[in-house]
Amino acid sequence: MPFGNKAIRRRRKDLGLSQLELSLRADVGIRTIQFAEGGKREVTRGTLEAIAFALNLDYEDVIEGGNRDAFLEAPWGLFKFVQRRLRLSDLAFCRQEDDALVAIGQMRDSWRTHLHAPSSEDEREIFLKADRILNEHYDSYEQRYLSIWKQNPGTFVFSVSQRERTGMSVILPVTDSAYERLRTGEISFMDISASDILGTSQNLVVDSAVEFSNCTALPWYRITESLSFAVFSQMTMLASNPGARDFRMLSFGASPANIERLKSTGFVFNGRTMPVFEFPVCEFTGNNNDLTEDTYERTSTVSHILHLLNRRIDSNSSVESKRRMVIRYLKLSSVSLPLNHPGEGTVPFKKWHA
Repeated sequence: MPFGNKAIRRRRKDLGLSQLELSLRADVGIRTIQFAEGGKREVTRGTLEAIAFALNLDYEDVIEGGNRDAFLEAPWGLFKFVQRRLRLSDLAFCRQEDDALVAIGQMRDSWRTHLHAPSSEDEREIFLKADRILNEHYDSYEQRYLSIWKQNPGTFVFSVSQRERTGMSVILPVTDSAYERLRTGEISFMDISASDILGTSQNLVVDSAVEFSNCTALPWYRITESLSFAVFSQMTMLASNPGARDFRMLSFGASPANIERLKSTGFVFNGRTMPVFEFPVCEFTGNNNDLTEDTYERTSTVSHILHLLNRRIDSNSSVESKRRMVIRYLKLSSVSLPLNHPGEGTVPFKKWHA
């Protein structure tokens, strides 16, 4: 049987309820409420569901183990997004430049929290070196992301849980040329500029996906679940046709947590590292006969889920209708998105070879 967690007591206090009042709302004994809040004695799932309902929370919010990373349940855990018929919140997009600038700063600050995850000394030094470089060139970092957002506002998507922005996803629909140069290790992620960004593309670069470090009131599972939904919804929105064989994605291992998440969703290290930062370049493609059985199963499942999500957004998968959808979300009638789209370094990251 599951255990309750501290979120029960925190939510009860926020609502101004005593333990007795909550027990009456949930129709359970007061001792059961005490057991659930303490998290040290097992409580039945039905009881925890009743408590969660009384507090207007989800079951996952009140169980111990809610600090697990939802990304690591991918790709099979993504089916719930399709089953629930979820859609991106109206809070998911930046509407003004000031909003975008704040988001860029939050993304930068929050990424640092990922650097504290366990890693080898060699890996940690690479991550810290990259952190120092970005600190030294923050103005360029900020202006790069801002210009990309101006070119295509759909490249920035916030994850939202309980009407709170919990993180941010940055995904770039890029030209064939930019994709190939990044894939082969010729350029770094910082070299991709606004001129490389399209409205939609079969080439996506997963630039960033990070939780905001100031979201402490929500369970970690809920935060990472909302971020994973934002990431995969954004992939669907920016891909011309995610179900086609020519659909492909790139990303890069910028932290230990990032590396594990990429592996769980079917990305593989392609043997290249990017210049300056030395991050390993990771690739996702369903059209690859050299994948291991596990990775092939993961990529196939992710592709299928993206296809199902894409059918909900637009049955015809046309660029023009997706463009209208993004502008409708953003309420930015003046935004003009581009409509044209394209039909070895040292390898210290040993865990990619596991």
